[in-house]
Amino acid sequence: MDDTTSSRKKIGFPNKEEWKSNTAHYTDDSLYIAGHHVMGRWETDYMCRLAHIVCQNGGHILELGYGMGISSDFIQKNKKIITHTIIECHPEVAQECRKKYTHEISEGSIILCENFWEDIIYKLPNESYDGILFDTYPLTEEQIHKNHYWFFKDAYRLLKKGGVLTYYSDEKKGYSKEHMEKLKEAGFTHIGYHVCKVNPPQNMYWNDTSILAPEIIK
Repeated sequence: MDDTTSSRKKIGFPNKEEWKSNTAHYTDDSLYIAGHHVMGRWETDYMCRLAHIVCQNGGHILELGYGMGISSDFIQKNKKIITHTIIECHPEVAQECRKKYTHEISEGSIILCENFWEDIIYKLPNESYDGILFDTYPLTEEQIHKNHYWFFKDAYRLLKKGGVLTYYSDEKKGYSKEHMEKLKEAGFTHIGYHVCKVNPPQNMYWNDTSILAPEIIK
């Protein structure tokens, strides 16, 4: 068992309603919810790479998980995108998004959906997105390091032909056998990646100097 799995199990996982009712605590460098270290500023370069991947076709972008808004900021800088749909389950995190992007939300270029992605994803139409970026936090022990697996089939359904999927991979330098199997089971065959150098502080939820940036094409 790695350190991240051990520490998250020790903290414990609240249910969905408890997660939403816990305060989202922001610092200059991090976001914490219910004692869990959800995101850190050290991810900035990595989020920039994920945003670059997801925006390569322009058009309509779906982002799952707002967090500290790092990837959203990079997506918004891309002039080729038409709409940017953000799904965020935590009310205080969603409010941070509303405050930052009041104008974009009011004019409809950003569409903010406040819900758990599992509870809303079925409402989104098939083949409606040119790019999808998935970066939600695992809310069960089973999902640690692999919560994106549950989204792959929905991603395949939602992407247009030639659309791109990327996500926080929880992989260091290549896909594991299980990871590849889950992608192929969902229907993906064009499975690429980039290895990104990172420098997280000690005792973080990521303790390596590299992390995979997936580039999955439908």
